[in-house]
Amino acid sequence: MSAHLQDASEGTVVATRRIAAPRPLVYEAWTQLDHRRQWFKGPGQTELARSLDLRVGGTEVAHGRFDETGIETIYTARFHLIEPEVRLIYAFDMHVAGEHFSVSLTKVDFEDAPGGTDLTYTEHGYFLAGDDDASGRAEGTEIIMSQLTTYVTALADQHREDAR
Repeated sequence: MSAHLQDASEGTVVATRRIAAPRPLVYEAWTQLDHRRQWFKGPGQTELARSLDLRVGGTEVAHGRFDETGIETIYTARFHLIEPEVRLIYAFDMHVAGEHFSVSLTKVDFEDAPGGTDLTYTEHGYFLAGDDDASGRAEGTEIIMSQLTTYVTALADQHREDAR
């Protein structure tokens, strides 16, 4: 089924987390492929292909398949601004089951906070599938942010343990 312009919607998703880890570690987990493989995927999703070229004009591709349904997703991002450990701005397209699903412009801010790092994710999206909108994306983003928080907190705990 092909998306039609009249079926599209737009919206903004904002997700924030205070993560009990230093800002350099949170940024590293967000921007390094080996780390992203651990948390940046849907629950029950198998990775089919993955790449990350973190530079202005560089791209990230995450191609996966949900085990239960067999549905494939392809996330393709292009980086526009990289301020290490401070801010990222990138645009991304999502394809689901072979259809162009959404186009988004995203900003991620990393700020020092008491006991760790405040991460703020802001996405302005244009949702091309008539049955999805910003509220659906917000639900998925909350899952991903929870996975990130759990992963980075465990990394920080391990770093503290190793330092002893």
